[in-house]
Amino acid sequence: MNQPLLAVNNLTHLYAPDKGFRDVSFELWPGEVLGIVGESGSGKTTLLKAISARLTPQQGEVLYQQRSLYAMSEAERRRLLRTEWGVVHQHPMDGLRRRVAAGATSANG
Repeated sequence: MNQPLLAVNNLTHLYAPDKGFRDVSFELWPGEVLGIVGESGSGKTTLLKAISARLTPQQGEVLYQQRSLYAMSEAERRRLLRTEWGVVHQHPMDGLRRRVAAGATSANG
């Protein structure tokens, strides 16, 4: 593959002066793993919400396999997040549906 799986280009979202993130760009290639780290309040969660299209950034684009996440339908994005992407949540309970048995949660995404 000569194209990155994920390309984040000039992504910016500020919700207060100097709160959020500005001009984030990177590429993620097959076989790579990326971790987002930083101090509390540095914009990690906001960035990950924008990368996963759960938040529309003020500027920039996110391409997955050369397709804009923001141009995908909500159903396409949900399917992508359930079937092709893996997310390790900061708070483990955020990744579970509390009213569903553990086996059903892992089987159904």
